[in-house]
Amino acid sequence: MAGLTTKKDWREIAKQKQSNRAQLIPNEWQLKSRYEGSNVLDAPAKCGILSSRELEITSDNDAVDLVEKLKDGLYTAEETTLAFCKRAAIAQQLVCH
Repeated sequence: MAGLTTKKDWREIAKQKQSNRAQLIPNEWQLKSRYEGSNVLDAPAKCGILSSRELEITSDNDAVDLVEKLKDGLYTAEETTLAFCKRAAIAQQLVCH
């Protein structure tokens, strides 16, 4: 019948959405292999995506510390944002794989 569309199975739709989401993460932020550790909290430090400075920014500071360090010029807004974006990309991949 003309004009009728076929419904996609929800699994097909989910697979396509997951693929689209994965393609939005830059290649250099992609986990190279499936994380096999017993504690995913170790993944940011072990996966090799974050530099030691980015790990410091995202691990060693709370919001108050970050504001102070940004205000004092110890961190830039750009490097802080980039560090947290990378860490979010790592978390997204860990949760969705």
